[in-house]
Amino acid sequence: MGFKSDREFLRNVSIGAIGTRKIATILRAGGFQVIELERYCSNNKIWATKIKRLRVPDLLCLKSGIRIECRAKANLKITMSHSVNNTDRAWDQGLRDNDLVAFIRVWPADDSWVASERLALFRVGDMRSAWSLAKREAMKAASQGSEFQVTWPAVVPNKAGTVVSVSSDTIKTVLSNGRRQSYRLSRQSNGEEFTLTSHVTVGDTFGDGDTILASAMPGLVSPIVPEGRRYDFFRDLKGGTAETVYVGVKALGFLPELAAKSRKPLCRIMESSEDGRIQLEAAASLARLGCEEGWNSISRIATNTDMPSELRMESTLILPELPDHRSLDLLKALLENTSNEPELRAAAAWGLAAISVDAESSGLLAYLDDSDELVAVHAIMGVSRVLKADNLESILLQIGDNDRHSAGLVRAVLLTQLPFVPQVVRLIGRSRRKQRQWLLYLLACHGRTACSEHVQNEAPELLEELDCFWTHHVENWTNRLDVADEIDFLRSQVAN
Repeated sequence: MGFKSDREFLRNVSIGAIGTRKIATILRAGGFQVIELERYCSNNKIWATKIKRLRVPDLLCLKSGIRIECRAKANLKITMSHSVNNTDRAWDQGLRDNDLVAFIRVWPADDSWVASERLALFRVGDMRSAWSLAKREAMKAASQGSEFQVTWPAVVPNKAGTVVSVSSDTIKTVLSNGRRQSYRLSRQSNGEEFTLTSHVTVGDTFGDGDTILASAMPGLVSPIVPEGRRYDFFRDLKGGTAETVYVGVKALGFLPELAAKSRKPLCRIMESSEDGRIQLEAAASLARLGCEEGWNSISRIATNTDMPSELRMESTLILPELPDHRSLDLLKALLENTSNEPELRAAAAWGLAAISVDAESSGLLAYLDDSDELVAVHAIMGVSRVLKADNLESILLQIGDNDRHSAGLVRAVLLTQLPFVPQVVRLIGRSRRKQRQWLLYLLACHGRTACSEHVQNEAPELLEELDCFWTHHVENWTNRLDVADEIDFLRSQVAN
């Protein structure tokens, strides 16, 4: 059974998140009033405890009501996951004819990913009409849902260039290397001939593998929001499917001008819906609109240990979306309660980092040495996200005799982008024993390149101690993570 490794899964999630964020940015520039409909679709944080989400698209336009499914690909093509046996996993589940699917290319850059400035938007109705031309590709592994990829015919050049002519059957281009390249539009499928539709005109430019020049669909959709009346989300509350009701419930939480009108129906859904996911989202919308009943419901779900763990986890993920003192208080209470599941506490730590203004007010410093390491590492990463230059010295002074706490704090400082070397060097001059050792260790781990010039100028007496560590540990090639992992892998193959 082909299970994905954590790293491969993270890679795919990261590509999707970065592509979705770029798509949202481009659409907003075109007047779309976009919100995240699928929670965490623009975030690559991975949690093991997950609610079974409703099959809704990634983004929603509050102005037009258009739902947008996002597809980011390292190799751009018009492709969707599909299941024949499970209608909930059909490629177009939760999408109407006038909704959109957005395709964008994402490629690696340094330690991250970069999305193209170009995107291709297609109407779902047009994709449905061209379904007979789509090619079914290999079945995915069981770990990926036993689905298969469906790919619509398209022309996507691998090299950048310019369109020089367009005819009924050919697109001619000049690539960036000067080579002339033609693309035929006539194709065959199931023994029948058809012609791709060109989506470009003479003079259009395209990038390396990031532009769909032609496809089986009759046209691309402009990334400019269509004119017309504002969409009525109250109509969705009466929709026949759970997905439609969910869309209306979530959208109304982002429309404060309709709060007086939406409060009553949202309360009704929160109290009477048979779907716990919709009840929770209705509570979130009410809380977002400042309604006390919404806050009370979220608090009850988050803190009640009799509630399903998935609902409690989802409520914890919702709280950082509601930047209010009540969110902070609830997240701190969830983190403090050691009877809670470790991942729920970790999610609370992650949420506190997202909405706290600094490390001290976040309350995370107390959990850097938590006995549960899942909680501790999330607290470490959380502190690194909220450390500020103006209170760094007071945080550094907490390094001391508690080795476990000091190790967590040093790691948090190393994870920041703050220029902490001068403050650390200054503190070493007046520190003793364990504190001095940990501060030296902090400089040593930061590396020779980042520290040596300042240390040479301000405290040359430290160089001998630091040089030993830099030479024998930091710059020791066998300590590189990839090499150490390979050695450990080989060691496991030695016969006992």
